[in-house]
Amino acid sequence: MANLALSVTVKWKFVIALVVVLGLAVLFLYSSFWKNWGTTSSAEIPENAESIHTKDENVQQKYLDWNGVDKGIFYRKIVPENSKFPVLFLHGARFTSKVWQEIGTLKALSSQGYTVVAVDLPKHGDSEKVKEPSDDNGRIEFLGQLIKRLELERPVLVAPSMSGSYALPFVMNEKDKEEVRGFVPIAPAAVAKYTDEDLKGLKLPTLIVYGEKDITFTGYVDKMKEIPGSEVFMMKDASHPCYLDNPAEFHKRVVEFLDKLLEK
Repeated sequence: MANLALSVTVKWKFVIALVVVLGLAVLFLYSSFWKNWGTTSSAEIPENAESIHTKDENVQQKYLDWNGVDKGIFYRKIVPENSKFPVLFLHGARFTSKVWQEIGTLKALSSQGYTVVAVDLPKHGDSEKVKEPSDDNGRIEFLGQLIKRLELERPVLVAPSMSGSYALPFVMNEKDKEEVRGFVPIAPAAVAKYTDEDLKGLKLPTLIVYGEKDITFTGYVDKMKEIPGSEVFMMKDASHPCYLDNPAEFHKRVVEFLDKLLEK
């Protein structure tokens, strides 16, 4: 009987120890999940992005003082030798300028001779101290000032998702669209605010990019095709932030578009 009691006691101690270990493992995984929720983590970026997490020593990280805010607008920039022209990258609501560095966009485009600048928009990332514009006029003014302050001579404007609410009002403004040489909207927001006739009046080289699985944008593709001479690039099997699903393919197509602008 004594041996039986001892055996039962040992088994219970083993079970309790096992439960404690499993509990600690679950707690660790749970805390890690919530810590990274809503951020641009390596788990959100596909493995076929060649330049993920590589440190590019050529990337400048700087701030612009903005409307009295010291270190207001944060940006990343690479200027290659004999630059062809600049490309300005905005970002979606869940992301910051960091995403373009993490998936290798800054490196990929600068290696082809393009100056690349990626900014954190107001209230996002390291530009959190800057107040967001409250309306289209404010967003137009913001982009105009940004291009001027960054000393970008007629950049190509790349605007995914939420940042379409900045870029579309800007390029649809007859005067301000002269400040850019091309437009790459990536499933942009705010398309519904414009009529087909409005978009027909946008005479600006445009590459429309979206993911095949992006059900939130597919209904607007035909509408955006009204932009004269626009090109459409659907990324197969890609989601809303389609550039994350196949960065190499995205970079190749954008560079092709940029190269065409050199001929005009």
